[in-house]
Amino acid sequence: MLRNDVLAWISYAKRDIELADREMSYSRSPRLRPYEIILHHCHQCAEKMLKAYIINRGGTPGYTHDLNKLRKMSVSYDKDFDGKRITDYCIYLDAFWNVKYPDFTVSVDASHTSRGINCAKRIFDFVSIRMGLGKVFFG
Repeated sequence: MLRNDVLAWISYAKRDIELADREMSYSRSPRLRPYEIILHHCHQCAEKMLKAYIINRGGTPGYTHDLNKLRKMSVSYDKDFDGKRITDYCIYLDAFWNVKYPDFTVSVDASHTSRGINCAKRIFDFVSIRMGLGKVFFG
């Protein structure tokens, strides 16, 4: 049984990716989609899931937005966090951690955002499985 604080992290992570999905599929013109905000929520989803895992294992993730750092912390509990796919997903999303700020200088589009959503969902499922909850997005 997961503790309430861990369940809260997971719930917020799921809401982040659901919001990203909803915004991406919204029927308005693709030119008007808030790609930066969607990517921010993808990053937030992954960050919250990794922190939930660390907290669930008795660790303290600290105040960081660095997914790769959180992933490396998770390796001490489960060597599977050292795998290529989870590493690649974290590295991809880490490129957008500061996308929410106006001085972010990289242009993002639908392809970046679709890939970001996929990475966040993959991280969510990867962590969810390791906490005994099973897959949510790619079941």
